[in-house]
Amino acid sequence: MKEFPLVSRRRIISKKTLIGLVSWWSLFVSVSFAQQPLRKLSGIVSDPNNAAIANAVVEFSSREPAIHTTTDAQGNFAFSTADLEGTLLISARGFSATRIQISARSTETTFHIHLQPSSLIERIEVSINAERIPATPTSQFALSHEKVAVSGALTLDDVLRQVPGFSLFRRSGSLATNPTAQGVSLRGIGANGASRALVLLDGVPLNSPFGGWVYWNRVPRVSVESIELLNGATSDIYGSGALGGTINILSRTPAISFLEVETSFGNESTPMLSVNAAKQIGRWGITASGQALRTEGYVIVPKNQRGTIDTAAGTSNITGSITLVRSLSRSGRMFLRLASFGESRRNGTPLQLNDTRIAAIDFGADWSSQNAGDASLRLYGSRENFNQNFSAVSPDRNSETLTNRQRNPSQQVGLVFQWRRAIGKRQSVSGGVEERDVRGHSAEITFSNARITAYVDAGGRQRTVGIFAQDSLHEGNWQFNFGGRIDRWLNSDGFANRTPTTGSPSFLSFREQSETAFSPRFSLLRRFEKGISVGISLYRAFRAPTLNELYRNFRVGNVVTNANASLRAERLTGGETGMSMQMFQDRLTVRGNFFWSEINDSIANVTVSNTAALITRQRQNLGAIRARGAEVSATMKFSNHWEGSGEYLLTDSTVLRFPASRILEGLKVPQVSRNQFNFQVTYSNENWTAGAQGRFIGKQFDDDQNNLPLKRFFTLDVQASRSISAKLRLFIAAQNLTGSRYQISSTPVFTIGPPRLIRAGARVILH
Repeated sequence: MKEFPLVSRRRIISKKTLIGLVSWWSLFVSVSFAQQPLRKLSGIVSDPNNAAIANAVVEFSSREPAIHTTTDAQGNFAFSTADLEGTLLISARGFSATRIQISARSTETTFHIHLQPSSLIERIEVSINAERIPATPTSQFALSHEKVAVSGALTLDDVLRQVPGFSLFRRSGSLATNPTAQGVSLRGIGANGASRALVLLDGVPLNSPFGGWVYWNRVPRVSVESIELLNGATSDIYGSGALGGTINILSRTPAISFLEVETSFGNESTPMLSVNAAKQIGRWGITASGQALRTEGYVIVPKNQRGTIDTAAGTSNITGSITLVRSLSRSGRMFLRLASFGESRRNGTPLQLNDTRIAAIDFGADWSSQNAGDASLRLYGSRENFNQNFSAVSPDRNSETLTNRQRNPSQQVGLVFQWRRAIGKRQSVSGGVEERDVRGHSAEITFSNARITAYVDAGGRQRTVGIFAQDSLHEGNWQFNFGGRIDRWLNSDGFANRTPTTGSPSFLSFREQSETAFSPRFSLLRRFEKGISVGISLYRAFRAPTLNELYRNFRVGNVVTNANASLRAERLTGGETGMSMQMFQDRLTVRGNFFWSEINDSIANVTVSNTAALITRQRQNLGAIRARGAEVSATMKFSNHWEGSGEYLLTDSTVLRFPASRILEGLKVPQVSRNQFNFQVTYSNENWTAGAQGRFIGKQFDDDQNNLPLKRFFTLDVQASRSISAKLRLFIAAQNLTGSRYQISSTPVFTIGPPRLIRAGARVILH
């Protein structure tokens, strides 16, 4: 068997690359428009009963600056524009948004638009200028393009930390964290590296097909139109992976030609360049986006525990994509996206390195017909190569020895089709089908005393098919949703081969395993006068084990975690109830939720042996864990310039049953804090914008036996920007302004969070 090379320490991004990238993007878009006569667009917005909808938001995007208006008390709107070609987007609280494509050849300039009441959960989604806390009793949050820009955090995962319940496997962010610790956990259900939430980019899964974690820097900051997060199980629509909720990242679409560039430089040698550009030509549009980010990082071990082998943990990554979009008609479009991502990481010692390469292709089509309803199709495929080195560190941390080199290639192909149609004025139905095929393996070379001891290879294939349907009934102020999804998946071609340098080889073929999951949901919503809504939901969900959990071993510090090819799917039963209120002419929104979830056969890293030199764990199905608690959220628009919001999350996450080791019963689930509090304050006027985001995380444990506690902490991120001209804005931002060196993990050596990251930069926007 051939050896594969050590993971390289080289940087992906050089100064020459950055200069070339800037030059290429600067030449990509050149927009100039001739003066045209003004034309009038007008219409009326109503519900299915033809009752006028007042204060509906109407946005028209063309090659001119976007036009925003609202409907009057009779549901009417009207405005004038020099460019008739573009996208008309109509949205209102409690209704599904509608998008209409208008071509230059269109003779229709007056529209009668019927908005359908929105379901509690919808897979077919249209990007709107969503409120941070929507006026719905379900636990939903939305971060607009502007909210992402005003955040002091640099990466998207750190931006999302202002949403209560969001966390990665551990407390650190993607700037300094190994990819295998970037799995998402939502609202107290814990994580073990693989995400227990599904992350989508324009309806396409962003989770790694092999391990379930997320490469957050694959999505350039400036390309994000909005991020929508839904807490609570959503397997009834999204299937496996949506055990704890769903995060949907929506890209900016080329309804107009534009160029947006954000660049910054910060301490710890942290340069960043993020670019998004689009050109619209008739019904065709092309978008190109990219981002280059590098940081030297910081030493993750506290000074009083460091040795000579402790070095800074940092990253270099670059991503890019080109998307071709074609408008199909007034209410349809299709797109083809080619994307690539590369990353190299240093994980805190000279030998602990990893790198990743991803190539992806996505095809999507969305269309709407008054008779046939709304439909959406996504086809996607990707290849991923993840390479990593592991080492054993001496107790005095003055030396390390290579223990393992891994190469993890994987690939996936997938399809999802979904459809929705209104039936009469009081009912809408939706349904769809999804299929996914993932293959991957983990090829390893093991070492002892710097000598090769064995060649190990393990992997397999997982195929999943799911069908789902939902019915939504509306009667007056009542809304009732019921639906479900059936998934069946097959784990096949599983194997584990070991060829030692001395001794006999061993070959193991795992038998095929298949499972079926039914994920129903029942939801009831009641809207009252004066902006009060009450809702209740009951549901079931599941998560199938990833190929990484089934076949790949890994090591962090002196903790070894072994795979388990016999793992079964996690199963969740839960429910929640909530109430939302709007007061002071909709300037104040308050929402409260109570939730309860019980996960059977939850997959966790269970300690099987513990010595002074080595802790050994294995992925196992626990008997059951329970997450229950309360969430309170509020947002207030104090004036046209000031806005504030805050959220508190109380979570009790406990091991209920574990027959294999009764000692774990009653203990807290690792990586879940009991108390979490967030707040955000933003200010904006014609020239200035400023924002502050604070986050408090309470005590939690790093291990299943609750012997390794992690202390509580508070951090504060801030940002301020000044408009120099209509096209240029300068900003300064600080992440972790408090300088809190909070504890990240204990293995059993503590690792700590980042120091202050202060950066300054500029944004250039051309239309």
